[in-house]
Amino acid sequence: MLAQFVWTNASSLINRAPAQVPRLVLPKDIFVSIGKSIGGEVNRDLKFLQDVSCGGNLKQFVLVVASLLVAAIIGSWCNFLTVIYIGFVAAHTLPVLYERYDDEVDDFVHKSLDKLQHNYRKLDAGFLSKIPKGNFKAKKYE
Repeated sequence: MLAQFVWTNASSLINRAPAQVPRLVLPKDIFVSIGKSIGGEVNRDLKFLQDVSCGGNLKQFVLVVASLLVAAIIGSWCNFLTVIYIGFVAAHTLPVLYERYDDEVDDFVHKSLDKLQHNYRKLDAGFLSKIPKGNFKAKKYE
């Protein structure tokens, strides 16, 4: 844009005709298809969140709430563009690093999952198993 501006204004000084740049016009169909695809993804994500909240699977519910909490914390540290940039860089570097160090990463993940399962068993035995489970059968009213 700067080069076009300078050339247009400088062309009168050097006795040349300004360059004829063709107009760039994008078809409306592109934006309609982008809007439809984004709308479809948003609807799919909302359906997933509703299924999680109504499904009764406590483990999946806690996992979704924890990941939304982590996303909110990361979002409070930096703006949206920075989060997108970090995601873009991670998506291009992490697969290469995993291919190079896959044995070490797998060992670390297995150890971490074992430790998490051990902590969950302790939490379940000490606290979660003591929560009374109610009878959720619907009563018949006459």
